[in-house]
Amino acid sequence: MTQHTAAATTDIDVAIVGGGMAGASLALLLAHHCPGLNIALLERHPLPDDTAALNLPSFDTRATAIAAGSLQIFDELGVWSALREYAAPITRVQVSDRGHSMSASLSAARESAASFAGMLGAVVENAALGPLLYRALENTGVRVLAPAEVADVVMTAAGAQLSWRPAGAETATAESLQARLLVVADGVDSPLCRRLGIATEEVAYHQHALVTTVGLQQDHGGVAFERFTERGPMALLPLPQRDGGHRAALVWTCEEGDWERVAGLSEKDFLSHLQQTFGWRAGRFVRAGQVQGYPLKLSLAREQVRRGLALVGNCAHFLHPVAGQGFNLTLRDCDALARVIGRAMSEPGADFRQSGPGELNLLEAYWRERQHDQQLTIGFSDRIPPLFASRSLLLGGLRQAGLLGLALAPALRAGFARQAAGLAL
Repeated sequence: MTQHTAAATTDIDVAIVGGGMAGASLALLLAHHCPGLNIALLERHPLPDDTAALNLPSFDTRATAIAAGSLQIFDELGVWSALREYAAPITRVQVSDRGHSMSASLSAARESAASFAGMLGAVVENAALGPLLYRALENTGVRVLAPAEVADVVMTAAGAQLSWRPAGAETATAESLQARLLVVADGVDSPLCRRLGIATEEVAYHQHALVTTVGLQQDHGGVAFERFTERGPMALLPLPQRDGGHRAALVWTCEEGDWERVAGLSEKDFLSHLQQTFGWRAGRFVRAGQVQGYPLKLSLAREQVRRGLALVGNCAHFLHPVAGQGFNLTLRDCDALARVIGRAMSEPGADFRQSGPGELNLLEAYWRERQHDQQLTIGFSDRIPPLFASRSLLLGGLRQAGLLGLALAPALRAGFARQAAGLAL
């Protein structure tokens, strides 16, 4: 893995701008499926010391729910064996509507076709996931430039001409990088997308997600809860034990006018309010870390591919967190893009060095392959919260009928489980 001090690279096959979970995962997938491809990953923040131990705090960490299909991808990359130590398996998902008796439960044992190694998924703390992805990159030929900030980009017939310099060093001489494919992965409200004139369509949910880590009096038993309440949907995700305590990650969607009041409560009052709203399905809440909040919206790029250009991650699609589908959809996108490029490289008689990974026909083939999954997942994440938040008697009856169907119909339940697991492709 190369830091900023490495010699400047002037010619590259793929440049990935944005070294978060999306960019780092794509770099790994390209290295795996496209051996020989010349890849650079540009991250504007400095990287932690490669030798630093992962000393994670017990509280105040954010976590990501990784579906079974995504675990399969990480397992193929050889990353899952390292992640396992920092992950809590999800063996059952319980979906319920506060104030109503009907609920639905998905279990790995019953929905074996939608599971991986006996799990519907796993929850990994972001503080561990990021460093472990970069440790895996050390064993590849990927050049990591960090801290690196893109000063300018010009799209050409040959791809993209990037000028970059160390982040925060405005007076430093910019270095030039010529990439046959530029992948933008710099997050929602992407500065690079704005610079390239890529418009987005947005739907404001007028909600905030409150995120924290909570302590539980009893073991969570690998159960993840999706709890819909009149104050907004709540996800409670199992976390590994730390310091002998049982923990879970909480994502609580609050209305715009309510979130600041909830976030500002003392720990005692927050726990009391959480217990009253969530109920007792997970037992007693005994501790809460610092509560963080961020606004929610649906943001979709109007273009995800152009000649010499592709978008992945939150700059391509930023979803409501209620079903935990954002990163899993991104990982499936990245896996598909790497596989499409890999197939093009290995086709008999194909002059890949002439056409390259930025060829429009190749990128359009990737986009066609991903459209159905994206539309299904984005639509699901967009429509579920309003349905369960509504106080309408009609909609209340419909969602209870839906939960009843999931509880009683094996085929419907299996289909729902496979979609949630990222395997319904």
